[in-house]
Amino acid sequence: MLHTHASAPASSLPPERRGRPLGRFCKGCLAVYPLLAARHAGRPEHGRDHVASTCSYEGRAFAPAADWWEPAVEVLPAPAAPAAG
Repeated sequence: MLHTHASAPASSLPPERRGRPLGRFCKGCLAVYPLLAARHAGRPEHGRDHVASTCSYEGRAFAPAADWWEPAVEVLPAPAAPAAG
């Protein structure tokens, strides 16, 4: 799957800028993996070249209680500025 939407770790955005989940953000290698990925393996949708710098979380399951990853969400546009007047 080709990553075509701007995404970011959910914790890095204010709630009003968080859209739908697009993937799983690894805090170790700073890469986004597909939502359907069961384990941290293979090629990320986007991020650093995983082959050049192996991540310490390689091979681990994306378990809901794990603290080494978080949802990567779509970045929504900033709210429109109020009209001056």
